[in-house]
Amino acid sequence: MTEALVIDQLQHRADRVREHSPEHVNRRIAREIDIRVQYCLREGREAVLGRLRELEREWDIDRVLMANFAIAGGATYLVGLHRLIRTPPWRERRAGWLYFFGTQIAFLLLHASEGWCPPMAVWRRFGVRTKSEIELERSMLLEALEPPLPHSEEEHGAARSTQIVS
Repeated sequence: MTEALVIDQLQHRADRVREHSPEHVNRRIAREIDIRVQYCLREGREAVLGRLRELEREWDIDRVLMANFAIAGGATYLVGLHRLIRTPPWRERRAGWLYFFGTQIAFLLLHASEGWCPPMAVWRRFGVRTKSEIELERSMLLEALEPPLPHSEEEHGAARSTQIVS
């Protein structure tokens, strides 16, 4: 399989994250999928099975963003709340960290509604893939593991006759 075929298959899948990602990032990720699949096919069945195990553990972009928002949001909320509570009543209370927390919540809502947010662009450049990109690589590897099945009765009969002859 070539990079162009990978890109073509990814374009036929509905994916809001890919639509909002820069084209050069999408192409780089498609090229990496092609390289990994070709490598596994050259190395044999054990390499394919090992890569399939790796794919089971790989985090997609949505999972990475949820973890990102949970960690950064939780930290900024705690720091902002701590600063707000520790400030004496006679001093001006600064809520800057709480504004940062609100911004993260807005980014989360933006990602849920539009499929894009500023942290997503950063994570995509680091090579974090969408669920459909991971599933495409998985399906390509699974397809390589199994022999092709006949599509029609004629092919099925021809396949059976060649098995009988050999």
